[in-house]
Amino acid sequence: MPAARSTLNARNLEALGAPALAALLLELCEGNAAAKRRLRLALAEGQGADDAAREVRKRLKAIERSSTYLDSAKRKTLCSELEGHLSTICGSIRRDNPSLALDLHWELLELSEGIFDRCYDGSGAMSSFFRKVLQSLAASLQAAQPKPAATAERLVDALEDCNGYGQLDPAVDLLAEALGPEGLEALRRECLGRAVPEGAPVLLAIADALGDVESYVAAFDADDLQWPPNAAAVATRLVQAGRAQEALAVVCGVRLQERAWMAGLLSDPHIAALEALGRSSEAQQLRWDCFEAELNPRHLRDYLQHLPDFEDVEAEEKALDRVLADADHLGALRFLLAWPDQRRAAALVLAHPEAWDGDAYDLYGPAAEQLEAEHPLAATVLLRAMVTFTLEMGRPKRYRYAAQHLRRCAELASRIHRWEPLDPHDLYAAELRLQFGRKYSFWEWLEEPMG
Repeated sequence: MPAARSTLNARNLEALGAPALAALLLELCEGNAAAKRRLRLALAEGQGADDAAREVRKRLKAIERSSTYLDSAKRKTLCSELEGHLSTICGSIRRDNPSLALDLHWELLELSEGIFDRCYDGSGAMSSFFRKVLQSLAASLQAAQPKPAATAERLVDALEDCNGYGQLDPAVDLLAEALGPEGLEALRRECLGRAVPEGAPVLLAIADALGDVESYVAAFDADDLQWPPNAAAVATRLVQAGRAQEALAVVCGVRLQERAWMAGLLSDPHIAALEALGRSSEAQQLRWDCFEAELNPRHLRDYLQHLPDFEDVEAEEKALDRVLADADHLGALRFLLAWPDQRRAAALVLAHPEAWDGDAYDLYGPAAEQLEAEHPLAATVLLRAMVTFTLEMGRPKRYRYAAQHLRRCAELASRIHRWEPLDPHDLYAAELRLQFGRKYSFWEWLEEPMG
């Protein structure tokens, strides 16, 4: 059936004719500065790359001069506008004048510091946008073919002057292919010429991009390698370079002591080094040890995959029973839900009904959803934990969610026939009313219709 003539679509709008559409656009843009700028940019594009670039540059300069704080709404509007400018740079301007597009790309990146100074990028939208700018800069470099030394100079300028929030950290990784070996070497020379420290992220990224393991490893002295993240990074690259014995020495040389909580960072390169050296039984034992220490499903899956045929089923049962008995109930629950093993997860919840303090709502909410179909009593334990915690701690911002959890408990109650070790729902709800009757806003939320 054809669409009605009043339906908003391109064909029906085209039927209005250019004069009517132009008048309508001007009317809609009245009082809307962002829309007017977009129209001016579209008109400039129609005049060619130079006019479009002039319009983009004028707006970028205005943004650079601004000092207004960008709240959530303003940040979203600016991000949308910048997306439009980037599209113009990567479209008509780059097609007609690659060098001009490249210059605008640099100007857009250099704008980033001032923007981050004026906003809180909690959503990560601005960081994502400037990552997109870096990704598209690679195509502009390939199109414009500037001299490697000029690119290196401008990139180091940007990293030194416009990267206070780490928004340009991925630059070398994202531009490595476009730079090529010659460009990467030029970038390294530029960094060394400016006395950039040997272990600086940019030099490490260059070494990685060039596959220069020797330079990467040389950036770390013996003290640096006592920091587990550094040791893990170096050992990983040594294994990849076929230098497993050196990698093992790096990993085993870390004196963890008070940093024992970071030991897990070393497990993957340690296992990889052992495998590369043909010490598979030791690697397999380390996988099991890591699984027991960290309750990480990945370590257990890796362990099971390396077992001989027909041994994995029995080993899996043994491992999951081990998880069920772990003293870290929260870690065990996370593991069993991720595996997934809902039967054991429900058994764990019911075996320790008082262990769930309700603060880990990021886990309990999804866990209750997973369990409620087959294990409504276990789901109820977790839902009640969140309700009770919220009321006991007086968290008004969470009253709405606590009310939803309590309503869900009421719905699940009809499917629960044996309540041990819990009190039935009516008794629990009455106790809540008795203890927290003065939490009026909570009870108001409970009486609100769901939706």
